[in-house]
Amino acid sequence: MLPNVNYSITVPVAVDAAFRAFQNLQRLLHRGIYEEAVWTEGLPWQAGSRVRYVLVRPVRATISAVVTAISPPRSVDLLNHGLGVTAEQHVSFGPDLKGGTRVRMTMTLIGKSSELSEAEIQTAVTFITRDALDTIVADCQSQSANSTSGK
Repeated sequence: MLPNVNYSITVPVAVDAAFRAFQNLQRLLHRGIYEEAVWTEGLPWQAGSRVRYVLVRPVRATISAVVTAISPPRSVDLLNHGLGVTAEQHVSFGPDLKGGTRVRMTMTLIGKSSELSEAEIQTAVTFITRDALDTIVADCQSQSANSTSGK
């Protein structure tokens, strides 16, 4: 049985800004990890909308996802399919007690890949989950730096 993958970060911005940063799929591109992140059906970030991610690292794969629920700026749920595995993704946004916003992502994995072992799937999903949230930190830090420098 595949495990859950959990990861959280704190960003030095308000909840609304962290939520907007998560919605910016461009933050994933041009770093040698994602070749593509594109909406294929429906309006972006609406329940029922579909997005396709083409990964080149840590493993080459195409992931198709559907937004199953969204409650701006507090949470987003997606159902991801790739490599024979389904991952239920829940992302929540809330104020951090020390300031800024706490972003948490949980991926619940179901299925068995015919291409990768369970350990390889767990390693890949952990990498993708951490990267998805760590890019929010970088995006928020660059926005914060731009706003303080008057740009």
